[in-house]
Amino acid sequence: MSRPTNSGPPPADYEIVLRDPQPILRKKLGDYLVVLDFESDSLVKAGDNYGSTILKVRVIVKRGKNAEKEELHLVAKMLPPTDFQRSIFDSAFTFKKEIFLYEELIPMYRSLYKGAFDVVPECYGCALSSKNGADEVDEDAVILLENLKVKGYYMADRHEGLDREHLIIAVITFAKFHSNGLSIKHKEPSYLPIIQTYTKPLSVNSEEMFPFLDNMFQALSSDPSTSKYIDRIKMTGKPNDIAETYYRSLEPTDPWTCVVHTDFWVNNALFHKNELTGKVDDCKLVDFQSYCLSSPLTDLLFVLCTSMESDLKWFDEMLEFYRQIALAVLGDLGCAVELFEKKSFEERLKVDAAKEMFHILMMSKVAELRQGEDLVTSPLNNFYFV
Repeated sequence: MSRPTNSGPPPADYEIVLRDPQPILRKKLGDYLVVLDFESDSLVKAGDNYGSTILKVRVIVKRGKNAEKEELHLVAKMLPPTDFQRSIFDSAFTFKKEIFLYEELIPMYRSLYKGAFDVVPECYGCALSSKNGADEVDEDAVILLENLKVKGYYMADRHEGLDREHLIIAVITFAKFHSNGLSIKHKEPSYLPIIQTYTKPLSVNSEEMFPFLDNMFQALSSDPSTSKYIDRIKMTGKPNDIAETYYRSLEPTDPWTCVVHTDFWVNNALFHKNELTGKVDDCKLVDFQSYCLSSPLTDLLFVLCTSMESDLKWFDEMLEFYRQIALAVLGDLGCAVELFEKKSFEERLKVDAAKEMFHILMMSKVAELRQGEDLVTSPLNNFYFV
């Protein structure tokens, strides 16, 4: 989830430091691993990741007495440095849910799918605390992931949006993610209650959010091309009670229910290009603080409406491409595919388009915000409404 302005982070209440990666790395790399040396530094510019502290970490290790030295390039995701941020993002809970995703949910998906399922960075270990047996987060809570940037992965420009080449790879990635999630209720139904305990939607404060949304309503009302739709747009949710309709979760028994990212836009995707061809060949999903149980089409609509090139000429093509990929993956999983037959898919698309309207409007403003601008007071830049 993105910060409300682009003017810089709040002053820190805590110093966030990675102290000892060895016990965490041993969970993945074995009990004989020894950390010989490590260094860490901020990976992103101040304010670019509002919900956590992100460090780049270089670790020198040996996996045994006679083993060769190895150099690991990692990313450490840790708690945000202020009480304000921890309150907004409910860090005590969201950190646990992100650990659950990397340590439990993704391995479950991989066990169900016969093909390659590498839609997230490799996880090198997680910890709620440096204290043995702790079940609550503290200042040493950390998730260690591979540093994809050293492998050539990059973030696309959010002001330019994703072109067709990037969209195709992104759609393949989260169609796989969603399809494996949908398969759980058929292949491992007893696992659903466990998933449900970690999928509480991120809480939203209606009073704090309304000024941001109202700013968008005013912009839509003042534009002749969109003003005629404003009443219908407002009817898709509750403007005076945004918290009730911002994230629309579904019951586990609903046929469309699966784990959805809820915040998959251009800044939460890392892309890679083939060194020989220069073509985009991979996409990784990152930042799973706000995932919940809902319809996968909410993620699809969200990324297309907030992160596609502004002329939107690939919109219909990407909807159909996603449907075809989901059909194929569900078929590979041996699951029923009726939901993704064209008529069923289009009917659900209409439902989820209305459900996602406020969420998309809010994030569209964030996506086009320039450095130094404020989410409430700054006017819209060049931007096409969808």
